Amino acid sequence: MKKLGRKFAIAAISGIISLAASMTAFAASGIKSVKINIKSDAITVGKDRDINDITVNVSGSSYSIDSVDFMDMGTTWEITDTPKITVHLSADDNYYFSVYKAEDFKITGGELIEARRENSSNDLYVDIQLPALINQVSPIETVNLSSNGQAAWSISQGASGYQVKLIRDNTSTVGGVQSFTTNSANFKSLMTKSGTYTLKVRAVNGDSTKSSAWVSSSTVTISQAEAANNYNESKNVTTLQGTWQRNATGWWYAFSDGTYVTSSWKQIGGEWYYFNADGYMLVGWQNINGNWYYMDINRGNMLLNTTTPDGYFVNESGAYVAR
Repeated sequence: MKKLGRKFAIAAISGIISLAASMTAFAASGIKSVKINIKSDAITVGKDRDINDITVNVSGSSYSIDSVDFMDMGTTWEITDTPKITVHLSADDNYYFSVYKAEDFKITGGELIEARRENSSNDLYVDIQLPALINQVSPIETVNLSSNGQAAWSISQGASGYQVKLIRDNTSTVGGVQSFTTNSANFKSLMTKSGTYTLKVRAVNGDSTKSSAWVSSSTVTISQAEAANNYNESKNVTTLQGTWQRNATGWWYAFSDGTYVTSSWKQIGGEWYYFNADGYMLVGWQNINGNWYYMDINRGNMLLNTTTPDGYFVNESGAYVAR
């Protein structure tokens, strides 16, 4: 009887241990919400795809990031791309993922596409769409400035224009920050003092919400004699006379040397006008470098500090202002 009682006691203890282990495993806690924070500002048009340009963090103590990968293939980012990533999350010991609805996910810096659980819900794969690159601008690769003032810079994908500043002796901005829709200009008339000159350029998108980093040219040194010559030439420049011309397409403003205004503003007779890439005067509402302007339907001049015919207010610079 003693031996039988001992065997029974051992069996009972073994059963209790087995039950306890089973209860411990069964008592794993469910992760009912997932928070993912993404920063992807380093992704830019024209740049090589690199997963290290994306920073991903989670706000939760019961799970961690196992890996982050791009969902689509490619070498460099294009203006038409919308980046997508898969974030692999792993649950900590004694936890499992119990997320079923979109409301269970809080994602900053992206939008949830879908999520799937694997390995008894210990692994969660979350597909996320990042901001589209349609409003991005690609980096400017090169900027060149010559001693005769001629400058040119590489074209940026997605850019509607460029901001340019000429720096003298690494301190003074000569002529302020200027805007161009083309990728070349001549700054000889601003290089009228001896010293070193550097040109800095950055690209901006259509609504001026995105811009590339400033890129500098090599330094150009202007002597006293060269500066004096530039000054004299700038003073002796003859202002070309212009006349309005018209055909079946519209109006343009032609100069006496046969050239005409394109892709820029022109003040004529005290009024401001804007001409498109083909040289034609624009009328009505126009979005120029991210601002809306109204040009008189009949005359083409920009309205200033008034209410447009359709009831909107434009300020003293001609730009639309919400009221």
